[in-house]
Amino acid sequence: MSGSVTAVTQMWSRRGGSYTSQRFNTFANDWTITEAYCVVCTVDTDIKTIRNATGVPQHGDAHATEAGTYVESVQPEQVSPILWIVTVGYVGIALDAGDIDVDWTDTATSEPIDRDYDGNAILTANGEQIEGLTVEVPDQVVVIRRKFTSINTYAIAAYRRSTNSDEFLGWPPGTARLVGFQAKNRFKFGAPLELWDVTARIQFRDAFMGATAEQAWYKRWRHEGMYVKVDGVIQRARDPLGQETSRPVLLKVDGTQETNAAAALFKYTKVFGSLAYSGLGLL
Repeated sequence: MSGSVTAVTQMWSRRGGSYTSQRFNTFANDWTITEAYCVVCTVDTDIKTIRNATGVPQHGDAHATEAGTYVESVQPEQVSPILWIVTVGYVGIALDAGDIDVDWTDTATSEPIDRDYDGNAILTANGEQIEGLTVEVPDQVVVIRRKFTSINTYAIAAYRRSTNSDEFLGWPPGTARLVGFQAKNRFKFGAPLELWDVTARIQFRDAFMGATAEQAWYKRWRHEGMYVKVDGVIQRARDPLGQETSRPVLLKVDGTQETNAAAALFKYTKVFGSLAYSGLGLL
């Protein structure tokens, strides 16, 4: 750099701005602010020295009075050998808590079934269980978009392994699960305020096949195995001919063999933790 700056003065005559919004009834989204500075210098001063002069806002600097507003552009223009006008452009984003987009959609997964809609076991005429049948289970999905000043991705990771412990959007505890979280840093130039566009996807599952709401995301499995309890002793299960069976047999709650296929016992295993979804701050 060469030359030197002797004075920097903000110009009152070149202040301006604009506000834009996708909503017809409010200007609550993005805005721009324009300011200009008169820079007096020696004749040998180059443009880089003008741009970096003390008193001229730099790229990423926060606006003096408007929160969430930062310098996006700095444009020096020489008007005489010793005079420059530097136009500074700011961009701001409103952090309005009410500026939330909520979209409902749905998805479907194929789940195995062993009982019909009325809860009756699906069996052959000889009382054997039918395997391999599936049903399409429709789930509702909510997509929530909003802005945050900061996010904690480590804390959010715990939600990916948890269902809701509180009522969320009208759904009881255990039915909601965070299945997607996307965060885009709008701009961050070392400023103390970060602005993030966050999109969260939460899937809701209605309990079925005899599960409670709390068990909506539990794993359901039939209580069966290759070993049974006989007179308090665990031994290999045998078929009606007395031979060791090559397939699992049904078990009662005490581990003894269940011979009535219609009375098959099902257990539910918790595979996700439980957290208050209000802590996500999405609504």
